[in-house]
Amino acid sequence: MMMKEQDQGLEMLGQSAERLSKISLGIHEELGHQNKMLNEMEDDLDTATTNLSLVTIKTKELIQKSGGKRNFLIIVILSIVVIVLFFLIIYT
Repeated sequence: MMMKEQDQGLEMLGQSAERLSKISLGIHEELGHQNKMLNEMEDDLDTATTNLSLVTIKTKELIQKSGGKRNFLIIVILSIVVIVLFFLIIYT
């Protein structure tokens, strides 16, 4: 009788170990997928950062070629004034 109870206990322990093994394999696979997605996202972020740096450099060069920040600001303000005047002409 005692051996039968021990056998049942060991069988239950073996089943529990098998379930834990399946769960841990599932977790391992999921972590692998998540790690792959994180690596891809990191690569995309690096590319976006590089592109943003290039755009920033090009914008600074454009501002310098157009006469610096002062002239660039004057152009922006005059453009806004033209747009406002255009709307005033249309709606009056």
